[in-house]
Parts: sequence; C-alpha cells; structure tokens
Amino acid sequence: MLKNNNTQVLNRMAGRSLKSSRRQSATMILAVLLSAFMLFSVFTVGMTYFKMQRLQNIRLGGGEYDAIMYGVTDEQLSTCRENPDILRFGVHALSGYIDETEYDNTPEVMLIWADEACWNEIMAPARERVEGRYPVEEDEVMVTEYALEKCGFHGLNVGDTFTAVYGAGAVKCEKTFRISGIWEGFGEKSAFYVSEKFYEQTGLDPADVASGRFLIDFRQPLISQKEQDTFIDSMKLGKQQRLFFTADSAFSIQILTGIAGLALVTCLCAYLLIYNIMYLSVAGNIRYYGLLQTIGMTGRQICGLIRRQMFLIGGIGLAGGVLLGSGVSFLVVPSVVKSLGIRMGKGGEIAVSFHPLILLLTLLLTGITVCIAGGKPAKTAVMCSPMEALGFRPSADVKRRGWPGGSRHLERKRLVSPSARIWRMAKEQITKDKRKAGIVMLSLAAGMSVFLCITTILNSQARREYNYNFRDFDMVVKNGTMRKEEQEKRVQIFDQTMLDRLDAVEGVSETAPLCYAEITVPWEPEFADMWMREFYETWMNIPYEDEVEEYKEFPENFGSSLVGISKADFEALNAASEEPVDEAEFLSGKTCLLYRNGLELKNSDVTGKSVTCAAYGDRAHTRTFDIGGLVDVNDYTALLGYPPTIIVSENVVKEFADEPIIYKIGIRYQEEYDAKTEAAILSVLDAGPHGKDYSYESRIEMKREVEKAQGNMMEIGIAIALILALIGIMNYVNTFVGNIRSRRVEIAVLESIGMTGRQVKKMLILEGLLYAGGAWVITGIAGTAVTYKIYQSMNYAGTGFVIPAVPCACAAVISLLICVSVPAAAYRDIERKGIVDYIKTASF
Repeated sequence: MLKNNNTQVLNRMAGRSLKSSRRQSATMILAVLLSAFMLFSVFTVGMTYFKMQRLQNIRLGGGEYDAIMYGVTDEQLSTCRENPDILRFGVHALSGYIDETEYDNTPEVMLIWADEACWNEIMAPARERVEGRYPVEEDEVMVTEYALEKCGFHGLNVGDTFTAVYGAGAVKCEKTFRISGIWEGFGEKSAFYVSEKFYEQTGLDPADVASGRFLIDFRQPLISQKEQDTFIDSMKLGKQQRLFFTADSAFSIQILTGIAGLALVTCLCAYLLIYNIMYLSVAGNIRYYGLLQTIGMTGRQICGLIRRQMFLIGGIGLAGGVLLGSGVSFLVVPSVVKSLGIRMGKGGEIAVSFHPLILLLTLLLTGITVCIAGGKPAKTAVMCSPMEALGFRPSADVKRRGWPGGSRHLERKRLVSPSARIWRMAKEQITKDKRKAGIVMLSLAAGMSVFLCITTILNSQARREYNYNFRDFDMVVKNGTMRKEEQEKRVQIFDQTMLDRLDAVEGVSETAPLCYAEITVPWEPEFADMWMREFYETWMNIPYEDEVEEYKEFPENFGSSLVGISKADFEALNAASEEPVDEAEFLSGKTCLLYRNGLELKNSDVTGKSVTCAAYGDRAHTRTFDIGGLVDVNDYTALLGYPPTIIVSENVVKEFADEPIIYKIGIRYQEEYDAKTEAAILSVLDAGPHGKDYSYESRIEMKREVEKAQGNMMEIGIAIALILALIGIMNYVNTFVGNIRSRRVEIAVLESIGMTGRQVKKMLILEGLLYAGGAWVITGIAGTAVTYKIYQSMNYAGTGFVIPAVPCACAAVISLLICVSVPAAAYRDIERKGIVDYIKTASF
C-alpha cells in the first residue's frame, strides 16, 4: 500500500482553521503574545532593576567594591596583588578631622586620604561632577559644597583658601588649606580629601584599624559563602582587623535564588495562560475533530493538525510578544535609565541592550510552554471517538448519588428560594469540574501572588534604607560639642527650656532625650582588668602591660560614660537582646548593660560580675552595678573610651550626676515624613543659643538621599509588578470568557425552562465571586508562603517580613471588580442571540 502524504493538506487545513475562526485564533495568539511579552519584559526590566539596585548600593556605599577591611598590612597587600579573583583594590584612610573654624566650633567634617586606585576607579562611579584635581601638596584639599557649608565657608571655589583647626591623633594645629578640587555625588560628603603627603605627616598608618579602610572589588559578580570564607582565611586577619562583604556581594547567591523563584512563578503564569486557552479551544472544536474522523482522518493526523495550529499560533504570538517586549525594553527602559545621569565604572552609562540570552530564554520557555500546554488538549481530541465527540461537553463527569436505601428515605421536599437555588447552581458549576475550576483560580492566584511578592520586596527596600536609628524616630538631634576632646568644651545645649520648646512644636508626638555622665572605671582584677586587656588586644597597637600601671594610678586618663535610657528604650533594647534582663532590677538601678564595642566577649564572660564607676574627677563618688549582659546597638553610646560604656536607667544617671548632659534627642512626628514639623523643629533649634552646635539625622533627608541614589528603581519594580498583575488578570478573563462560551447550550437550556437573563447573570457573577474567593485563599496561603521564602532569600538586611496593606487591598478590590464584571460582560455578549442561535452556534 502506497503512503499517502497529507502534509500539504494538513498545512492548508491548519491555516484555514485559523482564518475561519478568527476570533478564537486571535484569543489564542493573544495568549501566547502576552506570555512571550511577559517573559521578555520581566527578564529585561528585571535585569535593569537589579542593575539599578547595584547602582543604588554603589551610591550609598560611596564606591564600587565588594568588601571592606579595617586596616591592611604589607603582607595582605601582596596577597591581594597575587589573587587573580580580585579586579582592583584601594586604600581609604581616615586622616583626622576639622575641629573648629572661625565660623563654627563643631563642624563635624572628617579628613580622608584615598589612594589613586580608590579615588580614580573605586569611588568614580559614585561621583556626578568633579571640578579641579585630587590634592597633591600637603596643604591641598578636595572638598564638597556640603562640607564647606558645615564649616561656614560659603561660596568658596577651586583655588580659594581657608584656615581651620584640625586634629589628627593627639595633635591639634591650625592650618591654611587650598582647595584643589570640588566634587559632588554620593558617599561621604562631610569630608575633605587630603593628599598622601598630608596623611604621611600625621603619623597614621593604613595598617591601623582606626585609620585604614581597604576596599576590594572582585571580578565575579556572585560570591558564595564558601568563597567568602576562603578569602577571609587567606587574608590572615589580626585580632583587631575586621572584613565585611557588602550586602549585594555577601548575599548574591541568596538573591539569585530569590530571582530564580520569581522567574519560576512567572513561567507558571505563562503556562496557565496558554494552557487554559488551548484547552478551551480544542474542547470547543471537539465535534469538528470527530467529524474529521468520520471521513477517514486518523488520530495521528488530527494530532498533527493540532500541532500545526499550535505552531502557527505560537509563532505569530512569539513574534508579536518579542516585538512588543523589545519596544518596551528599547524605548521605555532606556529613557528611565538615562534620567539617572551617572556613569557605571569605566563602561559608561548603563544601557539596556538586546541581550541574546534573554531572547533565547523567552523563545525557549514560551515554546516549551506552548508544547506542554497544548499536549493535553491534543490528547483529548485524539482519544475522543466520533460518537463521543458529537455529545462532548468540556466538563468532568459528575458522579450522581442516589438516596441511601431507596425511596423510603426520601424526605419531604423543602421549599428553596430562587436566590438559594442560583447560589447552589453556582457552587455546583464550580465543583462539577474541579480541575478546570482549580486552574482558573490558580491562574488568578498566580498573578496575585507575583504581585504580592514584588510589592512586598519593594516595600522592604524602602524600609531597609530609611531605617537609620534603633527606635525608628523621624529625627535624631545630636549635641555637637560631644566631639570636643576637652571636657570643659562639652556643654549642655539641650536644656529644659529647649526640651519644652521642642515638645510644644505642632506635629511632634514624642521627644526622647538620652543623657550621660562622664565617669571612670577604677581598676580591679575581676572585671576591669579582663575588659581592658581584651580592649587592648582588639583595638590598640601597644600592649596592655605598657599602660596598666597608668590605668591603676590615673583612671581619669581612661574616661568613659554612664548612659541613661528610658523605660521605652530599655524595652526595645531588651527585646533585641539574646538574654533579656530583668526589667525591675534594671529600672531600680541594680543591674546594668554594657556596650560590647566589638570585643570578642560573650554574655557568659561578664554576667555574674559587677562593675564600679566613679564620677569623673571625684574618685570618692562611686556606684556599683551587677552586669546584666552585653549589647551591640550603638545608639546608646555617648563617649567611647577604653573602659566599657555602662547603660543604666535615666533615673540612675540623674541621681548619680548633678547635671547630666543630654547628648541626643529622638523625635517622633504625629505623621511620618512631615516636612512642616521638621522645618519648625529646625527653626526652634537654630533660634537657640547653640544654633550652630547641633547636628541631626532625619528620615526625610535619608529618604531624599536614598531616592536620589535609587533613581527610578522603584518605578521599574512597580512596572514589573503591574505587568505580571495584568497578565494574571488577562489569564482569568480569557479563561472565564472561554468557559462561558463553551456553556452556551447549557445557558440556552436554562433560559428555555424559565430562567431569566437576570438570574443567569446573577449565577455567573456568583461564580466569579467564588473564583475570586478561591484565588484569595490560594494567594493567602500558598502565595504568602512562596513570597516569604523568596523574601527571606533576598533579605540581606534582616528586615522584618511585612505585607504592604494598601497595595494588597487595592489588588483585592480590583480582582473582585474584575471577577464580577467579566461574567456580566461575557453574558451580555452572548445575550444578543436567541436560544436557537445559541444551539446552532454550539452545534456546528
């Protein structure tokens, strides 16, 4: 028997079927197009988002580096030069500070030296503008306008000079500086950058952990925890040294895992979108395939026909999706990126290019999705015989249950209201084909879950960057005289009058002052000697034995501070402690907490011991506390000395010292980010007698700086969330509309037996509500679990998991409206035809 080649016939039939069913074909093509567009645009815009996140971290960190090490020796420099994984490294060394100028006694401006690699390569991506050159001579400085204003030097330019008193180590002297350059951008702007000659004459050394900062930039973008540990071991750190990886480097693998999870959910959305449309399309044409079998077409040929149809639909949809995604990537994203106006290292501006891998990944995933999604419908068409096809309905078999025991157990027929019957019919429609109903709910839930995941990550992004103090105050005002080394120059600038004025500012809900008293901790062998020995081994370059006798005889040369905190401060601090302290004992003054200050001491090393402090200058005035534990929160430190900072109740400090000094005030507003309240607070502070002796940190200022560093990163992230939410909605719309169209005969029969159009519409709306409720349940359980898992894999800052209420509430309301309006709109579309037309359309 000769083989009959029907390939051309099948090709013509596939093309004609698409033309004859234009509306249905357009729906399937749209499904593939949206899936391809979703994958392409999410991958492209997502890549841009994480580039922007990297840029944000570069800006906030002041340079492009992956690790920072405190202090660097010549041997460690040699190790880094020989390491092929290191791209570049540089030294960033603290060289002193500006102590005072003729215009300001507390300018709070540092002096920093950066070597050539650090300034020209590592820090370059964070700079927006440079005028002049980096300092070469001893008296030259590179400045920012912000630092000049803090010193009181307004309007100075390159070439101008100014005179200031600077401190470097134990030395203070007056010097005239000449401005060699001015830069603007991101990083440490409260600093004057000095020359290498100036740094050398200070006597400081990059090997000193108090001065040297060693910045390292690796070649590979992903650094596993094992690789980090191996590198740290290779550096052979001294006890004083610390090495930290930046957030995006230390958690690069976890972040990549989170991205992969997000991509997997995105692919699930694409699969559900294509599968639903393919299934409904094949189910709607099952009679057509049955008739083809009656005239001799084999199951293999029918399967080939469906595959050709899917190939045509997939090809057209893929081309349209890639073109649409390319338009978004090339037109929308570049305009957003160009608005950043910053250079990315040596490579120029960030550019969104047509990456071949993204195109290949989109084609591969969409093609696989079309093949898998169309496989089950094709199998259904092949397995259905001609006689079964004539009576086929795209629904599952319903197992009907008889009354147990026969007619003798029949109960009296209950009267049921029409509304109850409609509600029951809607529920039966959902449960009749549980698989299809589950897919519809899962389709909507997948889009909602991705939206939930991305909005939660974006919400945490802001909270990670805007939280700058322990108790999350809106503003923290600091006493600038605390930087003075002479005790007589550290004065009370926040007296009771100033506190009353701040409390009276409209919009202020809370002021939380922190006070301290200067103390000494007399030498004793049980605790003080242990602490000082550990402190010298960790932070000092000279052995403890060289100064222990001086410490015993003149403890005033080793001062520290007794810090008083409120009950609210203690509760927050105690909640974050590994071993909470008894509240009653702490507030009564029996126990205290110690700031660990980076020492390798554990709670077990100090608990059970006691510490004695004496008023500075009055050895006879002492007080002893039981040590409750160690804390690492540095918000409650005033003057960091060699002995420990002792944290007690504020009432204890007020009893111990005659006039404790308030060194900072936490201020909370009635409304977050209230610029009017903040301006009023600053006016009160400026009008006081010490208007130039305070500094402040503000959530508003931090938000402004972070948003500037982020550029349009948040908008890009929101765009990704909206794209995925739109795809989820389109998935539901296409699925539900197709479902209603496949039930036209059923609806016609219901109307023929007396069901009104209003009742049919109500039944369909109730089905939509049930779908919405099911999708919410899936999102609330599975979606939240997946979101939490992805969130924690990317949560390098340890931010608490909080679901944003407003976006989720809006998404719930919008999904409810869509689930209600789509059934009503779909019914209106078929309501224009009569019952006979329904049956004719469904039968042929």
